[in-house]
Amino acid sequence: MKKNKPKTMGKNIDRDVELCRTTNARVSSQMMRTLVSHEIPFTQNWVRVTYNGAKEVCVISTHYNQYQRARRVLDHMEVVYRERMILHAV
Repeated sequence: MKKNKPKTMGKNIDRDVELCRTTNARVSSQMMRTLVSHEIPFTQNWVRVTYNGAKEVCVISTHYNQYQRARRVLDHMEVVYRERMILHAV
């Protein structure tokens, strides 16, 4: 009798890495629009902190395999937005 292996989602689960952070809601909206227009999957979380007078920080994460592509896209954003985000290196 052959045993059936349990189905799993594979080894690519929980491979999300932090892409960037910002305290500015307008910048986070622009980042999300840019990522969506380039069809890059991401997640957005608002984390409560006290940082330079800010009460929340927007954390944008993406899958490990999409990080380089997402980083290139964000690097080409306008300087006004790039100055207000912290990009993380993997």
